[in-house]
Amino acid sequence: MNFCLGTVQFGMDYGIQGNVQPELKNIYDMLDYAVEHEITHFDTASAYGMAENVLGGYIREYPGSAERMNIISKLKPEAFLNSSRNDWPGIALENARKSMECLGIKKFSSYLFHNASFIFDEDAVTALYSVVEYGLADRIGVSVYTPEEALKALDYSQIGTIQIPYNVFDRRLDKFDFFKRASEMGITVYARSSLLQGLAVMDPEKLPDRVAFAKEYLLKYEAICSEFSLSKLDAAIGYVVQKTGIDYVVFGVDNLKQLEEYTKMKNITVPDEFIHRIDKLFDSVPDKLVNPSLWK
Repeated sequence: MNFCLGTVQFGMDYGIQGNVQPELKNIYDMLDYAVEHEITHFDTASAYGMAENVLGGYIREYPGSAERMNIISKLKPEAFLNSSRNDWPGIALENARKSMECLGIKKFSSYLFHNASFIFDEDAVTALYSVVEYGLADRIGVSVYTPEEALKALDYSQIGTIQIPYNVFDRRLDKFDFFKRASEMGITVYARSSLLQGLAVMDPEKLPDRVAFAKEYLLKYEAICSEFSLSKLDAAIGYVVQKTGIDYVVFGVDNLKQLEEYTKMKNITVPDEFIHRIDKLFDSVPDKLVNPSLWK
């Protein structure tokens, strides 16, 4: 299991707890630490505020770092909207080149749809694949939110990367044989939302009003963690790390201390009985719990 550092926090305020974008020096310290501790994949997007610019500033200040960093970015969510299908390949290439210029790199490891609805449009997939054909990316893919989107992505031979949500509460894809199929197709799977935007480690008694409905689930999760003498953080990361079929766990941090804690969890293990209990207890949860877009 490998880690991929998410950079949304580097470009904007993010998370259910309202975390504030770190200062530039602190971001550079985190990137230094990540590179030095063999975190080689970094996830960003043009929609993440100034994240691409911040990451690019670091790469320019430390030129040798680019060779040790595999960058994943994403097409703007609205990029193909209100435009002719014939223009889509050019739009994809233009957006990819702009992001590459911000980042100061020559090629993406993967370039993804940020708007997963485009995965249902074959013309859109073909257009995005132009970035591979023109040598701007090794792979294309999609960042999904629902099982339907993830399963549809498996229909295309051009798709080489899929980002999925996966955590102790969200195991919807386990019911569709997704991981086995993706592995057989040689698709790299990145799991994000291991902490569900921080919800999994929040105090159930201090939830913001918009996620107050999650209290009963957090109390149950807290009780299981206590029973197995696991911290909520160790349990959440350990649960995802053990999953066969996930190649990289994407995580975000707000400070160097958090990053140091995460890097120590790379080989963390949790008891099989804990996994079994989580699987049984949260076998069926409402979409509202696992889809942050419904928290509004």
